[in-house]
Amino acid sequence: MRPLLTRHPGFRLLWTSATVSALGSWLLTIAVPVQVYRLTGQASATGLALALQAAPAVLLAPWAGVLADRFDRRRLLVAAHLAAALAVLTMLLPGGTTPIYIGLLLETSVVAFLQPAIRALTPQVVPADADLIAATATTSVTQSVLRLAAPMLGTALLTQGAFTHVVLLDAASYLVAATLLARLRVTSASPAVSGPVGLRAGLAYLARTPLLRGLAVTTWAYWTANAALTALLIPFLAELLGEPPQTLGLLVTGLGAGYLLGSALSGRLLPRFSTRTLLTFSYLVVGASFLVLFTAPNLPIALVAITAAGVPGAIAVTATHYRLQAATPDAVRGRVLAAFYATDSLAALTGALLGPLVVTWTGLSGALTIFSATVLLTALLAAIALPGNARRVPPPRRRSTTPVPAPDPARRTHDAGSAG
Repeated sequence: MRPLLTRHPGFRLLWTSATVSALGSWLLTIAVPVQVYRLTGQASATGLALALQAAPAVLLAPWAGVLADRFDRRRLLVAAHLAAALAVLTMLLPGGTTPIYIGLLLETSVVAFLQPAIRALTPQVVPADADLIAATATTSVTQSVLRLAAPMLGTALLTQGAFTHVVLLDAASYLVAATLLARLRVTSASPAVSGPVGLRAGLAYLARTPLLRGLAVTTWAYWTANAALTALLIPFLAELLGEPPQTLGLLVTGLGAGYLLGSALSGRLLPRFSTRTLLTFSYLVVGASFLVLFTAPNLPIALVAITAAGVPGAIAVTATHYRLQAATPDAVRGRVLAAFYATDSLAALTGALLGPLVVTWTGLSGALTIFSATVLLTALLAAIALPGNARRVPPPRRRSTTPVPAPDPARRTHDAGSAG
């Protein structure tokens, strides 16, 4: 059989555009905090930059999902990429950190509309379930490679003081992505909705579907604990291991290597195991790896532990993305995926604030242990909250008389819907 990228020209365009855009975004994600710190010398200023990267999605993503279900997703993506390119260029205006903050806020606001649309469009481009698994795994592997390569490239550019070059590269990546998406032709049906599309209908469908409801609870708990531990990584290195902050780059590289391996394995695991099995096992191993990492007596053991955590971490992310796409009917997919995007961003904000707060109560070692144990408890939560062997996907309830597309029978994986 021919490779996925050869058999599906539409997915090839979608994948290429997403890869180019993600590379530029990764570079800017690294460059902005460094540039802000160079200009201000204040850690609080970099914290504000990080908050601006997460906050817009919490407020805007649910409404972005409404647009993704109401309008043509391809056109929405083209417009979002063009708007993001203009937003990024705002950072080059004179005025110190103010244009950087404004540009970052504008860009992340646009990206909040971009992400739900691109995830909802993928099943339209690769409608067969086996191909959707391969597409999700391919995207995961690509993102893992970028996770490894982009920090090194970004650091090399910033060593030369080339913040302007990074901004121009990111803007160019958005323009290239928009050009590629403009050529995309979607063969399967777009959302068949002619009446008003409300946020409430999407949230109601999520709430009454056990698989989606369980994923919402478990992923929020997991990413909150994960974000708290991420916020405490540098204090862990400096205070408990006695290592310089630059060592963080080594740990990030180790985590990226683990993600790459886990992404490669996920394509084989997704067809064989239920969501509950995959996430329960993955969270269990991640939590155990975190306990080893944050009690490690030296850097080599910490590096091995964080690399080990990356493997099941990537499997959990890939499994979640696939099940969300496969288990949600096209008519509400944009809203459901946007809701998850918003809760992930809320988890990032919550964890970043909660981590330092718990340190004031328990000390650094205590906080690291508590949040690592929370990941272990998330494994138990997944075993309880997720359905084990459900097959049926309930159609979304609608007040309108407009017919809703029935779930694709080929998409009825062994845990795609509500428990029966």
